[in-house]
Amino acid sequence: MKNTNLKHNIHINIYKYIIMAAQLKSTSEFALEMQAKLSTLQAENKKLRAKLDNLEKTKTDAVLRIDNFVEEWYNENKDLVDIGEVQICGRYKVDLIPDELEKRLYAKMLKIVYAFLARGMI
Repeated sequence: MKNTNLKHNIHINIYKYIIMAAQLKSTSEFALEMQAKLSTLQAENKKLRAKLDNLEKTKTDAVLRIDNFVEEWYNENKDLVDIGEVQICGRYKVDLIPDELEKRLYAKMLKIVYAFLARGMI
């Protein structure tokens, strides 16, 4: 009877060790899966941060490009587009709006249009 109990206890202990080994394997597999998911999320986060930085840079670049364009365009066409210039008594021309203010108005208008188009409003 003692031998049978001993064999029985040995079998039970072997099964316990097998179950523990399976659980350890499951735990290590789970840890590996979590590590893989973490790596994937970190890579995705890095891509999204780069994309966001690029969008911010593009926005800043667009503002500078608009300002440079308005400066060049206004200098080339200031006689045609001087909105502040009015004629008094048919002879005298008076510039009511300074050129710098006109340039800022044109630049603001283009920035508004750019923002409108960038949001896909059309």
